[in-house]
Amino acid sequence: MKTAQEYLTDPRILNDPAMSGALEPVRELHAIRLMIQDETAGMTLEEKASYHQRNATALFVGQGLPVPQYVNFAGQGKLKPRAVSAAGV
Repeated sequence: MKTAQEYLTDPRILNDPAMSGALEPVRELHAIRLMIQDETAGMTLEEKASYHQRNATALFVGQGLPVPQYVNFAGQGKLKPRAVSAAGV
């Protein structure tokens, strides 16, 4: 697996005319975006969600912060519509 620093020398960044004049932080963000795009290629939505949740958890733990609790609302159906009422009635 390539690091973000290795992605800075990726041809997709080196040959991108918009990146030739970009500031270094912009180039780094573009490299990170390409890295995540390559790592999650071919994953299902559930696999991508798990990938991002693992990385977020590692970030919180690495910073010594409490890990947030995640809620899954999948499968709870649609919101039920309410009856429309006239204003002032």
